[in-house]
Amino acid sequence: MSSRKPATELPRAQGQAGKARGRAPFLFLAPAIIVVFAVLIFPIIFSLFVSTYNWPLSQGAGVRRFVGFGNYAALTQDPEFWNSLKLQLGFIFIAIPIELLFGFAAALLLNREFFGARVVRSLLLLPVFFLPILSGMTWRFMLQPRYGPLNALLLKLGAPEITWLGNPATAYAAIIVQDIWRMWPFMFMLLYAALTAIPQELMEAAEIDGAGFWLKLHSLTIPLLTPTILTAVLLRIIDALRVFSEVYVMTEGGPGSATMLFSLYTQRQAFGYQKVGMASAMAIFLLVISIVFALTLVRKNMSLDVLEEKAGA
Repeated sequence: MSSRKPATELPRAQGQAGKARGRAPFLFLAPAIIVVFAVLIFPIIFSLFVSTYNWPLSQGAGVRRFVGFGNYAALTQDPEFWNSLKLQLGFIFIAIPIELLFGFAAALLLNREFFGARVVRSLLLLPVFFLPILSGMTWRFMLQPRYGPLNALLLKLGAPEITWLGNPATAYAAIIVQDIWRMWPFMFMLLYAALTAIPQELMEAAEIDGAGFWLKLHSLTIPLLTPTILTAVLLRIIDALRVFSEVYVMTEGGPGSATMLFSLYTQRQAFGYQKVGMASAMAIFLLVISIVFALTLVRKNMSLDVLEEKAGA
């Protein structure tokens, strides 16, 4: 007896096999999709939901009242909210350009081989691996007015004792300096990697044409590094928008509200004032700011890619 299947069953079997192959990618992607939904999409949706309620935890988790956009309207009337936003943006626009400058300068300086080069490059990256809370504790100890090493040095030089974290101006400067110290090696790491990827033939051709250091820097190095610079700045902005641990350990937002960054004020709304609806509204506001920064820098990067394609054509 022949075991060959009837001709009418072959298309059906092929169709079922095709459907199985079509479902296979979704089955493999399903775990990743579930994880992304659980840790990213669901919290955003839940925060958006909570932000539409007046939800004072001090009266019990079940006591809530729908207010729509009332929390967002209340934020616009809150001077502490605008102060925290101003401090957060100031933190970003002061710290990140300095980190970029230091990282770029170090990458240019170390983009050559010398004795111990690998050791030096590795040591420069150490601050990046400091836990934020450990970095904050270290700087709090260094700036302690009584027994901190910085004040001890100043006292030996005849300078007066300075309460670094007790003065609004110096406290704000201190959290910025701490962030610069910890994160400029991150900029160095990305820019150094991009520098080593630039073809040396381009630099040698420019030198043959008589280009000096500054001309090569302006005409070759910076344009070729611009996509990496934009990516590094975007990553740092997103990270700086959620800075919390090190500032909380150093100043807890004080003195007064001098270092009450946006993230610290969000935490105070949630756990200090017990207003989770207001805190969620601030979180959504922070998400919108992050998206605006991301879209701006990504669009700039995409426009550079279009210009390169046109130049190549």
